[in-house]
Amino acid sequence: MSGSFVRRAVLGVALAVGLLPGLAWSQTKVTSSPIAGFPHAKVYVQEGEGSRPVVVILHGAEGGTEAGDRYGPILAGLGYAAVGLPYYSPDWAQYGPPKALPEIAGSFVDIRIDQLTELREVLRGMPGIDVERFGLLGASKGSEFALIAASRYDWIDAVIAYTPTDVVWEGWGLETVEAQGTRSSFSFEGKALPFMPYRGFIEGLLAGPGKADLRAIHANGRADNPQNEAEARIPVDAYAGPLILIAGERDAQWDSASATRAIVAAREAAGRETTALIYPEAGHDLVGDGGPRESPLSGGSAEADAAARADAWPKVTAFMAEALAP
Repeated sequence: MSGSFVRRAVLGVALAVGLLPGLAWSQTKVTSSPIAGFPHAKVYVQEGEGSRPVVVILHGAEGGTEAGDRYGPILAGLGYAAVGLPYYSPDWAQYGPPKALPEIAGSFVDIRIDQLTELREVLRGMPGIDVERFGLLGASKGSEFALIAASRYDWIDAVIAYTPTDVVWEGWGLETVEAQGTRSSFSFEGKALPFMPYRGFIEGLLAGPGKADLRAIHANGRADNPQNEAEARIPVDAYAGPLILIAGERDAQWDSASATRAIVAAREAAGRETTALIYPEAGHDLVGDGGPRESPLSGGSAEADAAARADAWPKVTAFMAEALAP
């Protein structure tokens, strides 16, 4: 099997992975500003007096600016300094379209968790932003990022994790196609984090766009590598702040419902505050509010996902208001 064919197959599915749908929103009285040293990052704030708590939006496997662009204004309208932080922009070289954001990582490999400390210091110097109230909102791979960060930094005050994982996973990118199981998704202070490998990654992607059983790729990798479980586990019990988890039993990307239950158990054992919302018929497309929408890789029906979002969103906004007091 040629490397070219493998890479083309990987690209086809990779472009289809990552669910962060949008909401209707108004830009009235919301402004955005670039963040020095963070290419394509923006902070959204509603015009007016006062200092606003921070909520950093961490996108999923789709990468780019979409999540921040869509949800930043919504969170700004709720009284937060909402930061869209692009940290990954898919780069498949000659096997795909040009990389959208050339200044940031093109492979989901060794993504730096500690860039958040640098971000916080830059935000500290911007008017109207209170970095002493600091929250993270992540979805899918973004929730992985958020939970790892919260387990390491005591200045994180609130975490919203949509469709989370309880372990760090293998990374991916053009350079890993023929070197499976060798790279981590995330790093911390210059060191790659221990991770859980996949099984059937290439075979699944070769099935064609939208046909890979991503949930099975994750589950099978975990079943094959029990020796990695302890080191790959995200130490969520080390995070003392409030946490809300939102998951669907029919998640087709990975088993976020089981991961949610594992996180809750670990945190309960440590006496930590945790809210978990698990929806039996819902899938992966749970961010925000709004009616049914097309999400073919979600796993749940459009109607079940919409019902879950409608139930979860007011609980998420109430959680943020209590934890961060905008």
